[in-house]
Amino acid sequence: MKEKLRKLLLVICICVFAYSAFQLGSIFYNYYKIEKDSEELIDEYVMSSSDADKNAKEEDPLKRVVDFKKLKERNSDVIGWLYIPDTTIDEPILKGKTNDTYLYSDIDKKSKTAGQVFIDEINSKDFKDDNTIIYGHNMRNGSRFHNLRYYVEKEFYDGHNLVYIYLPDGSINVYKVFSARVIDASSDFYRRDIDYKKYIEKAQSKARQKSDVSDEQNPLILLSTCYGRDSDSRYVVFARLDKNVKISE
Repeated sequence: MKEKLRKLLLVICICVFAYSAFQLGSIFYNYYKIEKDSEELIDEYVMSSSDADKNAKEEDPLKRVVDFKKLKERNSDVIGWLYIPDTTIDEPILKGKTNDTYLYSDIDKKSKTAGQVFIDEINSKDFKDDNTIIYGHNMRNGSRFHNLRYYVEKEFYDGHNLVYIYLPDGSINVYKVFSARVIDASSDFYRRDIDYKKYIEKAQSKARQKSDVSDEQNPLILLSTCYGRDSDSRYVVFARLDKNVKISE
């Protein structure tokens, strides 16, 4: 009887181990696919300054070119490309019919836990609203909007204060970060139409990090990602449009 029980326990342990190994393998494969797919998008649709100039010592964001014609042929919901130098944030931006469209779907509308970077359904796709809200998952492997969590640290905040959005017309919106903080998912920061001055003041009132921002009203962006699993908090980064750069062909 004891021998049968011992064998049964051994079989159970092996099954549990095999299941755990399978689950762990699935997680790592999923992360691998996320990174690989993101790299392929960059390789296929973005020409960097270092691609054009092999002697370039570092990337010049204003000399990157995104092939929106090909991107839109793949998915017409693509409205821009988001890039923050020296981070993993280098992604196409999409606008779906609802906020669920790309929450767990990739650029080809196939199911994917990492989803895609997308703007709020309340926003217009030209980034000219008073405030455009941009979402991305906080993936544990460092992809999508994971890097936003580091903006609450002064060194990272100071070293990554410019955000670039490439537009289908060939121009580039350059934004300056002015606040980073943690807010509730139900916060009224998630609005399109704002009182510029009051919104800025509120964004900076309890900020973990902040910097000077112009009194002159310009469109803002709010980058938002989850604080942690099952948490109602969000890491957010606020930035103001500094200039729109027209790139000559």
